[in-house]
Amino acid sequence: MDSNFYYCERNNLTLLAEPLNLFTNILFLFFSILLFFDNAIKDKNFSFILFGIGIGSMLYHSIATTFTALVDIAFIILFIFYYLVILYNKLYVKKNYAYILSVIFILFCYAFGYVFYNSFLGSSAFYFPILLHLILLLFYFIYEKKYFYFKKFIFIPLLFLISLYLRTVDIKYCSTFSIGTHFFWHILNSIVLYLLIKFIHLIPNRPSPKKPT
Repeated sequence: MDSNFYYCERNNLTLLAEPLNLFTNILFLFFSILLFFDNAIKDKNFSFILFGIGIGSMLYHSIATTFTALVDIAFIILFIFYYLVILYNKLYVKKNYAYILSVIFILFCYAFGYVFYNSFLGSSAFYFPILLHLILLLFYFIYEKKYFYFKKFIFIPLLFLISLYLRTVDIKYCSTFSIGTHFFWHILNSIVLYLLIKFIHLIPNRPSPKKPT
């Protein structure tokens, strides 16, 4: 197991060293099951990916190894990629371009995270471009006069901002709050992902181009 303690709650290498960080991931599993049985959610792949995020994070917060860290981040990256491809396509970006833009965005997140890792953002730097993207979407909905989507979406960036803040300050508040704040990231972020999945199903699919007759 990794002897570096990246989270305030972990102070040893035992399996249950992070009980709050571990068990709050149950919310990802709960929301994934909720979405699976929601008739309004046609794309059940989101349920499976969200379930994978919960399992990956549970593994990492119980068995902190390089392998479990990779499993954890793999499902997160998969969600970002899959979500963006569908979102861009629904917003009338051609599918090929949607794939390219999604990959570029993930690479940008990685580069941003690498450059600003040693800043006050720490490992949360990877997620900061996601917050910017969510805010930009709000401006896009205003620009396109899609006020219905704006009203449905506006709460999501705010919730993610609070979630990201609590993830960022986890280690910084160890001396005053020994259990840390990372588990709040799990709680709030599970709600964010649930709301994002619900939201994307409000946007109709882009109609297929008509075949010439």
